[in-house]
Amino acid sequence: MKNKICFNILTIVVLTAIMIVSSVDKTKAQSYTDNDPLTWGFTAGISISDLWGDDVGATSTRAGFTGGAFMNYRFSPYISVQPEALFTMKHSEVRDGVLGENRKIEYDFGYLEIPVLLKAHVPTGGAVSPNIYAGPALSFKLYGDADGSDLGSDLNSVDFGFAFGAGLDIYHRVNLDARYILGVVDVFDVTADPEAKNGSFAITLGVGF
Repeated sequence: MKNKICFNILTIVVLTAIMIVSSVDKTKAQSYTDNDPLTWGFTAGISISDLWGDDVGATSTRAGFTGGAFMNYRFSPYISVQPEALFTMKHSEVRDGVLGENRKIEYDFGYLEIPVLLKAHVPTGGAVSPNIYAGPALSFKLYGDADGSDLGSDLNSVDFGFAFGAGLDIYHRVNLDARYILGVVDVFDVTADPEAKNGSFAITLGVGF
């Protein structure tokens, strides 16, 4: 069911992006950027995540959904800042568990993720221009379970990491991004205090207005 919902959302975003690109010519797109430094929009994609740390054994990555809203303020043709509010699913399958289990465990987490990205743009004068970016990412736990059992207070309520990546702006309205978020805070809040942090790679497609 979750995979079907993710697929449907991604399909809607892709179709919307195609319609916008096909309806905006280069002249209109350039005028849009010159006159409206502040833009906002929606983004959605796939997050491929895992756990890492000294107390994490062999793992397998799992894919999930990430998506939400963003706002971008362009200080100049070269620099912008972009805060985002995303719902992000993070999963990992750990061979021996992290909380003392002696069997394979699949962890499923959901976060409200708030990255604040500083972006460097490379104007090309054409329809497509690249960018690179980096910034902090603060996350608030929405849910967490291990093999379907609620982790409750065993999971830290706040996660923090650093995001960095690159993207392509298409007609200044559509953006394709690839990023990695390296977690630096332990995911679990238990007596043993295991060192286990989130790491996730995401590919997203965004539509701006």
